[in-house]
Amino acid sequence: MPLLDKKYPVFFESYRSTREFVLALNGIIHPEVRKLYPGADTPVFEFDTSSADTLVMNYRSKRKLCSLVEGLTEGAAAHFNESVSIQHPQCMHRGDSNCRLGLTFSKAPPDS
Repeated sequence: MPLLDKKYPVFFESYRSTREFVLALNGIIHPEVRKLYPGADTPVFEFDTSSADTLVMNYRSKRKLCSLVEGLTEGAAAHFNESVSIQHPQCMHRGDSNCRLGLTFSKAPPDS
């Protein structure tokens, strides 16, 4: 994530939290990725924002890179000085049609 921020700071400028950033992946980030890399096969994210505490993300991709999604989310949380707890109860690698991740964000504790 630090390299992405250094190379493309515009991806982060409009967001104040990991939740805001993650929610923008489909509408802001992916179109920019396709501009930089024409023909890029970006994944599809659907969100359930009904809970103030947990953001539910449904992820679908032919490449099944749910581990990358988890890493991207953790990297974004570090960027925004937050921590994230990720639950992954449904996964394409276990035969499900999509991955479902429950993301719970909190401010990172101050360094000791």
